[in-house]
Amino acid sequence: MLDQFEAAIQKDSSKTPTGGAVHPLTRYVMNYLVFLCDYSGALSDILADWPVNAKTPLPESYFSSPTSGGGEDPSAAAITARLAWLILVLLCKLDGKAVLYNDVALSYLFLANNLNYVVSKVQNSNLGLLMGLEWIWKTRSKVNRYVANYERMGWSKVISSLPEDPTAEIPLEEARECFRRFNLAFEEAYKKQTSWVIPDPKLRDEVKISLAKMIAPGYRAFNQKHRGKYAREAGVAPIVRYAPEDLDNYLSDLFFGSKTSSYEAYPGSSVSSSHSR
Repeated sequence: MLDQFEAAIQKDSSKTPTGGAVHPLTRYVMNYLVFLCDYSGALSDILADWPVNAKTPLPESYFSSPTSGGGEDPSAAAITARLAWLILVLLCKLDGKAVLYNDVALSYLFLANNLNYVVSKVQNSNLGLLMGLEWIWKTRSKVNRYVANYERMGWSKVISSLPEDPTAEIPLEEARECFRRFNLAFEEAYKKQTSWVIPDPKLRDEVKISLAKMIAPGYRAFNQKHRGKYAREAGVAPIVRYAPEDLDNYLSDLFFGSKTSSYEAYPGSSVSSSHSR
């Protein structure tokens, strides 16, 4: 039974979801594994496919934990090994699907969303008793690494557009160029990511808070230091296009998978031209 299930995972050829959402394969596999753990008869089928003395292709550290519900029971250890292997097969398949995105940041967001879903299903079901707290902790840490990689790849141009010391005295023209680079980089990142999604509300809020901490303090300091140097000219796009609080408003719109923004940018910017209230 499980051999056929594993083969079906490996043969899956469905497309990656738009916006880096949780893949239907991830939902199917994890719901099926939760079902197996909820019914003792299904667990007997697992043991029939995977005898107690069978060698697992996984190292023991992958799934074992002193807090695992399996303890020293060889039957529970065999079940845990088989389930851990199936989850790993799924994750390897997702790695292959992630590279199909044409944006590296989106690939990492896809992996974070899917691994977060896997961990949540394990943690909130009987799977957690078998996989153990250590597995949950290690896998949750990997979700955080994927998120960090997404943030780095998706927003590094925005952060690097400002001076390392945002309060340092710099020539007027250099400050003007920094504002220009920031405007372009922020609008490009925002516009591209308005259709990206983080389905889990907790993870979504965590990422938004993290991005705000990465971007807002440096821009706020730079804005306060240099914004007074530029007078607004009629008919000319403003050099200081965003107030610091604008950034929080824009970031709050992200990760719902919608290209419609509830916040209006300066007229003429690429953000305002592609979004409406």
